[in-house]
Amino acid sequence: MNTADYEADDWLDLAWSPWRSLDPAAGELTAITTEPGLYRVRHHNREGLTYIGQTGRDLRERLRALAGCYNEEMPYTDPHVTAPCLWAIRQESGPAFEVSVATPDGVGDNQRRKGIEEALIAVYRRETGSNTEANFGRMIEGYKRSSRSSDGVVGGPLEDDQTEPNTAAGIGPLPWENHSNPTASEWMGLEWSPLQTLAQADQSIPQAAGVYRIWDPSEPHPLEYIGQSTRLRNRLYRHRRTRSEELHFSYATHSVADAKHILEQIETDLIGAHWLALDMAPRDQF
Repeated sequence: MNTADYEADDWLDLAWSPWRSLDPAAGELTAITTEPGLYRVRHHNREGLTYIGQTGRDLRERLRALAGCYNEEMPYTDPHVTAPCLWAIRQESGPAFEVSVATPDGVGDNQRRKGIEEALIAVYRRETGSNTEANFGRMIEGYKRSSRSSDGVVGGPLEDDQTEPNTAAGIGPLPWENHSNPTASEWMGLEWSPLQTLAQADQSIPQAAGVYRIWDPSEPHPLEYIGQSTRLRNRLYRHRRTRSEELHFSYATHSVADAKHILEQIETDLIGAHWLALDMAPRDQF
C-alpha cells in the first residue's frame, strides 16, 4: 500500500486521475468524471496538499463549485465551504491550483466513501506531520472567511486589528501506537478510560473536551461509533438514551483539544486508523 507519496497516481492503492488545472479558464475541468468520488488539491507554489475532499454526487460539478476561488471577490461558503480559503491562498501565491480525482469500487456508498476520505486525511497527517491548509474549516492567516450567501457577508483581507478563528494549524498526528486494534487501552497512543457500559455513564465522566468510542462487546470489530465533543459527559448521556445500554464505551481527553478543529483532527486520525485496520468505517459512522 502506497501511503507515503500523497501526489502519486496510486496513493493509498487508489487509481488517481492525472493532475488537472482547477482554473475554469484552462478548460481542463471538462475532463473530470461526473461520478461520485474523492479528490485532492495542490498548489504549485506551496508545499503539500491544500485539501482532500469527497462528493456523493458529481465530481466535475463539485470541483466547479470549488473553482469559485477564481472569482474576483472571495466566494461565499456555499456551494463549497472551502472555496474562500483557496481564494485567500490564490491572493498570496497565485492561481496555480491542480486537482486529481479517484473513483474506487463502492464509492457511491456514503459510509465507504467518507471512510476513505478520513483515511486519506489521517494518512496525510501521519506521513507529513502536518495538516492540509484548507480541511477542518480552516482559513489562512490574514483573511476573514465569507458567510453563507443568505447572510451576504463577503470576506477578504483582515484589517490590522482584526482576527479570524481557525487560522491555527491545530495539532500534529496522533502517535499511531496500537493502531490496528481499535479497542486497545492505548489505541493510537491515547489514554483511554476503563471500559464501561452505556448504562454506567454517570457523573464520573468529565465535562471536558475529548473523543470517545462505542462498541458491542460480543462483536467488537468494527466499532459502533467514534465521536468527539467539547462536553463528553453530556454527549455520552445522549448516547445512553439513544443506543443499547449494553454497548461498551471509553473516552480520552487531550491536553490541547481546546478547539473544534483540533477535536476533528483527532477524530479523523481515529476513523482513518480504523479504516486502515479493518477496511471499513465504524458500523454507525456517518
